[in-house]
Amino acid sequence: MGITGWFNRQRIRQVAAGADAIPKVLEPIVISLPGSGSTTERSSPLDTPKIELSSPFDSEETLTLEKRPEFGRLASWRGGLILLVTSGSQFLDNVFMTSANVALSSIQEEFDVSSSNLQWMISAYTLAFGGFLLLAGALSDRHGRKNILCFGLFWLSVWTLAIGFGQSFIQLTIFRGLQGVGAAMTVPSAIGIISSYFTGTDRTRALSIYAASGTLGFCAGLIVGGFLTSSLGWRYIFYFIVIITGLLGILGAIVLPRDVHAERTTARMDYFGAILSTAGLILLQFVLSGGGVYGWSQPFIIVLLVLCVALLVGFILLEKYISNPIMPLPLWKIRNFAGLWIAGFTGYGSYQNVIYYIVLMAQQVDGLSAGDTALRFLPMGAIGFVVSLGTGKALEYMNGKYLLLAGMVLTVVAPIPSAITSSPETTFWVNVLPTSLISISAVSLIFVTTSTVILTTVPVQVKSLCGGMLNTAFQIGSGVALAISAAVTEAVDIEKGHGIAQQYATGLWCSAAIGGVGLIIALLAVRRKGINPSDRTGEPVAL
Repeated sequence: MGITGWFNRQRIRQVAAGADAIPKVLEPIVISLPGSGSTTERSSPLDTPKIELSSPFDSEETLTLEKRPEFGRLASWRGGLILLVTSGSQFLDNVFMTSANVALSSIQEEFDVSSSNLQWMISAYTLAFGGFLLLAGALSDRHGRKNILCFGLFWLSVWTLAIGFGQSFIQLTIFRGLQGVGAAMTVPSAIGIISSYFTGTDRTRALSIYAASGTLGFCAGLIVGGFLTSSLGWRYIFYFIVIITGLLGILGAIVLPRDVHAERTTARMDYFGAILSTAGLILLQFVLSGGGVYGWSQPFIIVLLVLCVALLVGFILLEKYISNPIMPLPLWKIRNFAGLWIAGFTGYGSYQNVIYYIVLMAQQVDGLSAGDTALRFLPMGAIGFVVSLGTGKALEYMNGKYLLLAGMVLTVVAPIPSAITSSPETTFWVNVLPTSLISISAVSLIFVTTSTVILTTVPVQVKSLCGGMLNTAFQIGSGVALAISAAVTEAVDIEKGHGIAQQYATGLWCSAAIGGVGLIIALLAVRRKGINPSDRTGEPVAL
């Protein structure tokens, strides 16, 4: 069954159940004429609701338009402010990820945390972020993207402030996990708002700016985290960021387009599927993070891995047989959807793996401080911003497959300079900078292309869900890439007593291999048909 057929069946069920009921054929339309006591009655062959015009100032056109989605232009005050809120949420998500990385040493010193436990300050955020993305996407499409985005920013503000006042490492870890839940609410709802409010080339440009804001957030997180940690202290990172999240939430409540009930999914919520998917994804993230720390042969890691596989398999089987799935399986039958998802999975996973190793290389091999590391990564942010905007512009003229393949080729190439030159005798400008610039170019091409192509080929009712699914690919891909690299590095280098420079080189070669797998899949599974510029210039699809 195709995706169109599936959604049509859901529409029939909703009408039969009384949700958004439609009057019978030939039902009279009663119109009260202003200034008279009479009415005019006529029959229509269409399924049209009753409309009463009780005032000279009311019109049928006005009442109809109030039920339609809002569309707008990027080159307007309203469009610019909407893009500021949505892109600002993406910016903050990346700031949260990278600023905490730079502050880890100070947090470890203050709370006397072991190196093996320190990584949970980062993992708690990514666990919650990746695990709740699918559920957040479904909630956005069901309860309104504006509602979920504003609530997510409010939730972020509360727990960001709580981290700043945390009195123990356990508190920080818990608060970071709750912060990740808020970040998960903002991503799919922001993507859904952009892809529904803007149309044609405006949508493509808005998505490219949204992606560019992520690369800016990555570098801003390093800079803000580095300078605040070395001056005022790590707690001021969160005191400063909470001001931005609060202001964005208030602005979003004012300027974001209203939620249109007709766009939402009104069937009963698949609560059991939501529980299975969220629990399975969180367990998967935990196993991928914990396997490298505690060892893959540990019994509890093996048990949790089996449990997580069982939960995810059970989720897929459930979605196949119920009438109101949280993740409609026909989405995977949309042309290029699966290929683009896998490309995002491998491309973003390889990128995050590269970033993990080159940041460590800058500090532990090249001996740079947090502030010096942040300054040297500034060119990376600038290049990422330019490439993201350039990719959005190129999508207006080029087939998306070519840009995706270019990004995947760069993903394979990016780790090689650092892997070859990793040595205490070299400097940042030789063993880190080239890889950083190539890797940010690669992920910018991949992120903008996959987001734009996927979100312009799915029905409007599931745009936020698909945005959540795509970002789930990014998050899980990051965990898988780090787990593979950690396992290989452990077997090849750590057990043989090799130095950290050699360990990081091995991890980078793993990144190149993961990118190579993604390149082959993108080459074979993504077709040119359906992702030309002419296929992305229409109005949003509505069923």
